[in-house]
Amino acid sequence: MNYNLELIHNIHFENADNNYGVSDVWGYTDEENNEYAIIGYKDGTSIINVSNNPPIEVANIIGPSNGDYYYHRDYKTYEDYLYIVNEMYGGDIGMQVIDLSPLPNNNPIQLDTYNQISQSHNLWIDESGLAFIEHINGDNIHIVNLSNPTSPIYENTFGDLALNCHDIYSKNNIAYISEGWSYQFGIYDISNLNNIIQLATIPSEGYAHNAWLNNDGNILITTEETENKTIKIWDISNFNNINLLGEYLGENNLAHNVHIKNDLLYISHYTTGIKIVDIYNPQDPIEVAAFDTYPLDNNGGYYGCWGAYPFTNNNYIYVSDMQNGLFIFNFEPINAGWIYGTIFSNDNSISPYTPIHSILNNKIFFSDENGVYNFGFPEGLQEFIINETDTVELTVIGHEVTNNNIYLNSLINLGDINIDNIIDVLDIILMVNIILETYEFNNQELWLADINEDGYINIQDIIITIQIILN
Repeated sequence: MNYNLELIHNIHFENADNNYGVSDVWGYTDEENNEYAIIGYKDGTSIINVSNNPPIEVANIIGPSNGDYYYHRDYKTYEDYLYIVNEMYGGDIGMQVIDLSPLPNNNPIQLDTYNQISQSHNLWIDESGLAFIEHINGDNIHIVNLSNPTSPIYENTFGDLALNCHDIYSKNNIAYISEGWSYQFGIYDISNLNNIIQLATIPSEGYAHNAWLNNDGNILITTEETENKTIKIWDISNFNNINLLGEYLGENNLAHNVHIKNDLLYISHYTTGIKIVDIYNPQDPIEVAAFDTYPLDNNGGYYGCWGAYPFTNNNYIYVSDMQNGLFIFNFEPINAGWIYGTIFSNDNSISPYTPIHSILNNKIFFSDENGVYNFGFPEGLQEFIINETDTVELTVIGHEVTNNNIYLNSLINLGDINIDNIIDVLDIILMVNIILETYEFNNQELWLADINEDGYINIQDIIITIQIILN
């Protein structure tokens, strides 16, 4: 199901015989605010100016391409430089360094490759210019100083710490390490690289794959890249008392990576494509946008969406799909809201266990045994089908909770409190009695009396009713 994401371009790459080759994706913005997508393919790295219409490749960096079924490549930028690591064998092994500063008028320049590491699965660069490289053949995390971005130099190592490291993220001198088959996410104080201290661990039921911090630094999101293992939302405001707040998992039950921008998670979710989830309420994460980049199926397995890069300046999102190339989306950020209420049948009785079918994204919700529904949904005026027969419109307000009872009777009009198909002085009398609380009203009459739908019954509703009668 595709919704709330506008596809701008899809660029295909020649894949290997096994139909793999496309890997991770990152981005860069030049001094003239041109945006570039950086994506791995079977022979190396393509840098594409996506501000050009149509997008145009400005550089093709050939890299090692042997010995890896999935063609793993990973990217990060620091200042005007791109750094590339990969898991393959062949020519130019190490961390490739690309000078992007000539853009947009001239092509990027490939500089000398940093060759004190060989294969690597993952790379992270912090705000101070330290590159943390997951080192397949050597120390668990190899640390490089980029104070001179053109000439990386070895800085330090994690040594025996963070065994089985798969992914690194750091902020404010705290590193969050996804430790793979060690079944844990480690949290480390790296303020002194000569004395790295483990502060806490978070257990993982599956393969500890990826972790990302929210803007405030109090929420950590983790992925486990294991079927039926959820994306987890952790309260880490106290390292001595870390708590699980919420979970999310898409239809294929297998998520890859997650990034956070503001209150939104951008998830590369393998065969279901990209998912965007609002974590404003971390205990109730709500999906607000999706696009299936791998329409063949939604089964498990390592196919489809690998990476999703949201950190652009123009609302673009770059998404890499292992079989289907680079997707460029426009995404106008949208929030989740929450709606609740009671569903009433035509005879004013409650309607229990009633399906509420979304037209936007095909999701189905149900009322409970008391006819009460309660769910989160993308903001806006949304259409739903009730009981597969009645269509209703519900307004969802971003980051707010709204009450909206549903009455399954299309013949009823607001203001016609006594339901005689005429709005007249008798309805005004009932409305006055409701305001004065001299009349014992039911839920349906209360709904019909709130003619301006502001949640209150008062003199404004009487004025509108009089205007309707006079007109």
